[in-house]
Amino acid sequence: PSGVKSLFDNMPRFKQNGTIIGAFGSNTIKAVEQAGLELVIKAPEPKAPSMVAALEQYLLTIIKKK
Repeated sequence: PSGVKSLFDNMPRFKQNGTIIGAFGSNTIKAVEQAGLELVIKAPEPKAPSMVAALEQYLLTIIKKK
């Protein structure tokens, strides 16, 4: 949650505009969603117990789309 707060403290006019956002942990996920941001990469999840695994899954889906 502190990362989301820091983002808006430092960039109060931040617009996502396609920026890919990832979060680790239920509190941070909730903070991102409450801030109205689109959360693309979430961890931990059953298939992605770590942020590294979540990033790998995301990148593999991008590669498959090409």
